[in-house]
Amino acid sequence: QQILQGHKIRRLTPVECERLQGFPDDWTKYGILDGKRKRISDTQRYKLMGNAVTVKMVEMIGRMLLK
Repeated sequence: QQILQGHKIRRLTPVECERLQGFPDDWTKYGILDGKRKRISDTQRYKLMGNAVTVKMVEMIGRMLLK
């Protein structure tokens, strides 16, 4: 979750991680808790994305297996 910026390393933003996973921007920003829309912390957003399966990669592997 970090990239080089000049001579410093910075953490990827939640939106950058969503884009890498193929999700729309702010896909993980809100959730439903007790029937109410709540904002999700960045820490939990990173966890959600880290546990996700990247659909584009699965599609690519599937296509390669079918060849």
